[in-house]
Amino acid sequence: MVQCFTAGGIIIDNVAAADGRVRRGQMGGNAIYSAAGARLWVDAVGVVGVVPRNYPARWLDAARAAGLDLDGVHEADEEVFSSEWFFYKPDGARTDHLHADEGAFERFGLAGDRISAADAARFMAWMRAQPDPPAGFGAFRRRNPVLPAQVPAAYAAAFGAHLGANLPDAQRRMAEDLTGRGLVVTLDPGSNAAAMAPDVAQGRLPPMAAFLPSETEAAALVGPLAPEIAAARLVASGAPLVALKLGSRGALLAGRDLPRPVAIPVAPVRAIDPTGAGDAFCGGFLAGLVRTHDPVAAACLGAVSASFAVEDFGPWRLLGADRREARARLLALAARLPHDAAATAAPAIQQLLRD
Repeated sequence: MVQCFTAGGIIIDNVAAADGRVRRGQMGGNAIYSAAGARLWVDAVGVVGVVPRNYPARWLDAARAAGLDLDGVHEADEEVFSSEWFFYKPDGARTDHLHADEGAFERFGLAGDRISAADAARFMAWMRAQPDPPAGFGAFRRRNPVLPAQVPAAYAAAFGAHLGANLPDAQRRMAEDLTGRGLVVTLDPGSNAAAMAPDVAQGRLPPMAAFLPSETEAAALVGPLAPEIAAARLVASGAPLVALKLGSRGALLAGRDLPRPVAIPVAPVRAIDPTGAGDAFCGGFLAGLVRTHDPVAAACLGAVSASFAVEDFGPWRLLGADRREARARLLALAARLPHDAAATAAPAIQQLLRD
């Protein structure tokens, strides 16, 4: 039985790391990374999303072999030829929402698996100057939002669902439908955060158990505020629990039932590719809420999931992570929590480790 599932994008990523290494044509998307983050802690995790008919079947087969249930992945009768590029800086900042077709790298005069800072700047400028390709994943996802009818009947017994970025109206429909069925629902606004800002201002957030924006997305929702103030604003706008993702600075947890915000540290690892780390955090967080019902413990599980995601390019390191190593990282991270938060979360973490 699928215990939880994720819904959102399943795309193809191209990554230029901060040290100039390039990896092209990787499986990506918030639904995949968040499902992989949950799979580290829950045995049966489903995925709901839409792929074009020319999406690489070998990646879907590999994700199934790694333990994901893809019965909720639907194929649209169209093809996509342009995929997204992510460019990282040494401070962790990322430039994204840039698209190019498979041969653009070579046509631009580039080759191999490395790119200089100057060439990266030129390539990014060229992509910015191009119109949004109709055969790109951005346009494809807008034409094919994830909807309640796409959730398999077999997922009806799931305990929770994470909703990655989606068209705001479709994401609201998903949240209302799944919350109405009694599922624990977590929600990430993703790139549609600015479109959700009016709902935040009016206190009309979709029903959910937890809201999981990044720091950049929180700025689009409530303005460029300090993390503690931004999280408090989101709680006041109707989110019962907020986990504000702060990249290499960890996460900040705030909520109606928390006496004060809790800083969640990162699990220290050698970061190679940050792509998908925030989504992996979301998946681990959902699994933590479903398994422990404790928000601090859930955030710790999310941080551990994110730590595996950054250790290599693509989702495969996370999907193949050893649970014994994950539990060791969880214990080490919990020991670094603020004293009062550690005392509150300890029983839930210890129970999870015994299960």
